[in-house]
Amino acid sequence: MRGGFFAALLAASAAVCADGETWRVPSWDARLTASGFLKSSSFHVQGMCAASNALYFTMYDGLYKTDWMGRPLNRADAPKHTGDVCLWKGRLYTACCAERGDQSADKGRIRVYDEELNFIRERSFSRPADGITCVDGVLYVGLGPGGTKEAPYRGNWYGKFDAETLEPLCEPFRVDHGHDCCAGVQNMATDGKLLYVSVYTPDEAAHEPSFIVFDRSFNVVAMHEFGWRQGLDVVPGGDGDAVRFIYATTVNWMNRPRNDEEAPPSQALWQFAELKDGRIRDITRHCIYRKPWAR
Repeated sequence: MRGGFFAALLAASAAVCADGETWRVPSWDARLTASGFLKSSSFHVQGMCAASNALYFTMYDGLYKTDWMGRPLNRADAPKHTGDVCLWKGRLYTACCAERGDQSADKGRIRVYDEELNFIRERSFSRPADGITCVDGVLYVGLGPGGTKEAPYRGNWYGKFDAETLEPLCEPFRVDHGHDCCAGVQNMATDGKLLYVSVYTPDEAAHEPSFIVFDRSFNVVAMHEFGWRQGLDVVPGGDGDAVRFIYATTVNWMNRPRNDEEAPPSQALWQFAELKDGRIRDITRHCIYRKPWAR
């Protein structure tokens, strides 16, 4: 029975991969990346994007590619601190910010890769970057952070760049969405009409909106509580006005000793959510139960 389920899932994935344009999510089940695929030095997932035949995600110092079952396809080293990632016309765009203590003038970068994770080129600029998505050849980028937990910042900074040339299309601008951020934008995603932005708030338990819906002029459409996600992208499958997302969290990374061979390996966990009727809710169909790590 189990083998039949996985065979059907893989067949569905291959079928939607063939048409190139329209595709569907193979299933709404939670899934984990293969044990041992993630580097122990990479901390947690930073951002992700979905395609018909692959999931791409970034970590602190790496870029990763898996199939929809979480099985490894490719991995490449990336500069610290690599943040969010988006996919447009067969190219991956990552938003990077300099590590704390780096005194160089350029605090942020957009780096471009192909779908096999080969580096193509980059552009540097003065503001740190995290959170990135693309609509009609325009890269929308978070240019924070503007504050810390001790000194939070109202709203966040953003910019727009040409996806072909990486040239800025405007000066960086600040958007006050009415709530404090402590580390700028974490993730950005789009359905081609609206922008979906996940931010860090000073206190995750304070029940402040961390999930903001903007129009493409950065007017606030709605705000929701959705916690601190580590990767986010829009996926097909929503009915009517519903929008569906795949999102990432990371297991076994918090307080994990670096390079500890006996520590349980970190894994990325994919789950799903739906924004419908003014609320966002988890729609993941099945939980993942993992055996205790045998030392």
